[in-house]
Amino acid sequence: MSDLHITEYGSEIWETDTKSHFDRAIDQISQMDDIDCIIVTGDLSNDGSQWSYSYIDNAFKSIGIPTICCPGNHDNIVNFKKMNYCSFKQIVHINGWKLLNLDSTIPNMGRGRLNSETLDYIDNELSKDNAPTIIAFHHPSVEPGGWLDRKLLEDRDSFNQYITQKNNVKLVLYGHSHYAISHKIGATIFSSAPSIGFAFNKELPKFQIAKGEEGFNIIEIEGECISIKTIRI
Repeated sequence: MSDLHITEYGSEIWETDTKSHFDRAIDQISQMDDIDCIIVTGDLSNDGSQWSYSYIDNAFKSIGIPTICCPGNHDNIVNFKKMNYCSFKQIVHINGWKLLNLDSTIPNMGRGRLNSETLDYIDNELSKDNAPTIIAFHHPSVEPGGWLDRKLLEDRDSFNQYITQKNNVKLVLYGHSHYAISHKIGATIFSSAPSIGFAFNKELPKFQIAKGEEGFNIIEIEGECISIKTIRI
């Protein structure tokens, strides 16, 4: 899931109750079986408040599923890292798969970047073994289309070219665009979850909320076969 945009005390954004949307998502997930982990690709908070991170952390703790998060451009990294249950581990091993969980944010900027240190880290981890790998960060490395093609990942073409040459990278996850879409480049799937807080749609006018399109993705992996299904909340 991505882009929860929880605010202090659950106040509304753009006349939208993002806290209520998050609560519904948590309730739906709590009724599902066989979930190995939850990956949240940034913008957990909208205002960076300590209250919002405490609320989010306690909600995920209540359902007891390991939850891995990376920061988005709206997140306050200091408060983000104070969460106890939700972790920002750079590398996680899940049933024989490797998850590289990265920070693509630039302080005080909407667009993203994977800096040279992060790129070196990716290269080092991919060179260690041939474990099938998932990479997660906040900013899209593939243009979603229409007016959503804004404030994306810098140098994304060179990043995509590099990643698709690595046979062990099977899936790249991101958020930021508030729009569910998946692309396949070579053997690698690039996939964005819809926003939990409020959704957009490239076919609608700029920044018009796509009501009813909020949700999260269920990713099922059998061997190296990946299927992705969007669940609306």
